[in-house]
Amino acid sequence: MAGKPQPSEGTALAATWRMFFHAAIRRAVLSTILLIVCAAAAIADVDGGVTAFATDWTGRRVIVRSALYTVLYDEVGRAGIHYRGKLAGLTVATPMRQEYEFEGPGSGGKIVAAMPDRVVSEMSVRFFRANHLDIGNVQTITPLVLRQYEPGVVLIVAAVKVERSRVRLDFRQEDHEEPFATSLTVKWALPFSNTVAERRAIETVVRRFVTPQ
Repeated sequence: MAGKPQPSEGTALAATWRMFFHAAIRRAVLSTILLIVCAAAAIADVDGGVTAFATDWTGRRVIVRSALYTVLYDEVGRAGIHYRGKLAGLTVATPMRQEYEFEGPGSGGKIVAAMPDRVVSEMSVRFFRANHLDIGNVQTITPLVLRQYEPGVVLIVAAVKVERSRVRLDFRQEDHEEPFATSLTVKWALPFSNTVAERRAIETVVRRFVTPQ
């Protein structure tokens, strides 16, 4: 009586190979799913931290504790179009100090100074370019007025923008039509964590300048 045919060595090897191949595929799929889940969780943490911070501060009524500064200026664009009455907040703070910044057009357009009037003075002499329609240069940025919002002034937080290592609060004046009055930028030495765990320290800096009501 004939016995059952025995699998050859090649058949057994092929079966073993298929088993390991399928196991490897399953591990790769599971690893990919795990990476996607972790990435989604990280994004949710970022969005959650940023959204919570922005939601809590937007619309708040605050009282100025330390002066905030804004420059009113005119700008001439690349096409020669004049933009009159533009506004830019200058106040920038870190946990250790404060300074004043203006972001001008083009590379090298940033001005940083220890005093706001130094920023305005630098704006008056830095921004020129060749006038292609005439001989000479055209002044592209012309500062007009330096506005100061002194302690005791009431402002409303109009918007909050959180970037990689900066938080900017835009303010408007209560009962004024202009949507923007001034701003405060908090600058951090390192990028913020996913959950903005630095929130308490950031708010400590913010409260040096304004007190929520």
